[in-house]
Amino acid sequence: MSMFGKSSGGGRRRTARAPLPLLAVVSTVGCDRRVGLINVSRDGVLLTSPDLPAEGETIIFQSETVQSFGRVMWSRGGQCGVAFEAPISPEQVEQLRSEAGVAADLPYLSFGRDQGEAA
Repeated sequence: MSMFGKSSGGGRRRTARAPLPLLAVVSTVGCDRRVGLINVSRDGVLLTSPDLPAEGETIIFQSETVQSFGRVMWSRGGQCGVAFEAPISPEQVEQLRSEAGVAADLPYLSFGRDQGEAA
């Protein structure tokens, strides 16, 4: 897991990430947190929330259709990177993209944008 999201030598991600405006839940031993899903790959997710688990915590990532165990690799500035314990399938990545496509027009999912700002 020490090479989360990076290929050796080039500093590029091993798998493509899809940007997503979607809500999900991250569960730890202590609590459940609602988070925004910024992007996803087969190997992990980038999440946003004012209340995120700490680096090193084991989590369960849950969307409407996808659930996966993972570990928080870093957490700072209202974002965290999660590496999945096992890669999710390409079909699951596409399912999350589909869910995000349906949700993209909902104003409460426009993370990091001002209310008056265009999408």
